[in-house]
Amino acid sequence: MSPEDRMEGTLLNYGDGPRAIYEELKQRIIAGELEGGSELKIMPLASELGVSIVPVREAIRILAAEDLIVLRPRRSPVVAKVEQRDLIEINRIRGALEPVVLEDAVPRHTPDTLAGCESLLEQDRACGDLWEKVELNRRFHLALLAPSPFDRTISIISDQYVGLARLTHFRVMNEPGLIDQHHAEHEAILTAVTQADVTLAATLLREHIDRATGRARDLLDTSGAKRNERTPAADG
Repeated sequence: MSPEDRMEGTLLNYGDGPRAIYEELKQRIIAGELEGGSELKIMPLASELGVSIVPVREAIRILAAEDLIVLRPRRSPVVAKVEQRDLIEINRIRGALEPVVLEDAVPRHTPDTLAGCESLLEQDRACGDLWEKVELNRRFHLALLAPSPFDRTISIISDQYVGLARLTHFRVMNEPGLIDQHHAEHEAILTAVTQADVTLAATLLREHIDRATGRARDLLDTSGAKRNERTPAADG
């Protein structure tokens, strides 16, 4: 499907020029059509999509707010790179903080809060849209922690689920077989929380984050190797 065809459908769905362009560019980033570090030339993009530069600039600002695009003074914006060290740092923050907050949250859960967590799992199981599944993943993790009064810590944790972390999680979830594993790990954590088993719940969450880190690292290593295969070696 051509960009113009995609844009026409997106405009019909969203009814808003900047938002439609944002969706189009986001899908290209997600699919890897726009690789990390590549420049986004606003005028050629506007020409390609058949729009003025104004909605393109606005769409790029939305992408920048989600950390998918890096704005540069007096230079073209670039697609943000997914750096392994950044991802490892993000998951180290999560691994250090989430289990501690969950230990505090478990005895504070009520039938209503547990039902909310279960509802998010059910939505996740039924959802076929991977980008929406990434959002449901974020909401589930934060719902597990929500009964805790550690608001500042939860805010720090929440910040780790945006931008490149969302993009990387999407790409990991797109790997064969990982969706079922993702569901099983979430269900095991929620079962431990429901049974008020603080130690088991925190252990399962820590292991879940560790496995997510390993899966993302493997994905980035594989992607890097593929890029190197496509890049001709320099002479000499």
